[in-house]
Amino acid sequence: MGLKMKEKLAKFDKVFYGVVIGTILPIIGFILSFWVKGGLITFERYLDLTLKSSDYQQDILIFCLIPNMLAFYLSNFRWQLYEFTKGLVVVTVVALLALIIITY
Repeated sequence: MGLKMKEKLAKFDKVFYGVVIGTILPIIGFILSFWVKGGLITFERYLDLTLKSSDYQQDILIFCLIPNMLAFYLSNFRWQLYEFTKGLVVVTVVALLALIIITY
């Protein structure tokens, strides 16, 4: 990775940015999961399947966290943005705890 790229990425190596991105990515993941798995149902029905106990609830919620996993890989292993990664991990752990509480 070039020096200019490292300098540009270093600007984003803050916990705040990790928290913001970690919050936005699951929302994007949910929308993507609707496009991929939604089929012929409405968005309201898909949201209902997510929030109420259903056979698809856990699959949908896990699918929402896939973008965070990709962001973790890139920020931690490829770009070494460790402060950014801390924020991302905090949001992901909170989301996973919420997933466990909602599911069970």
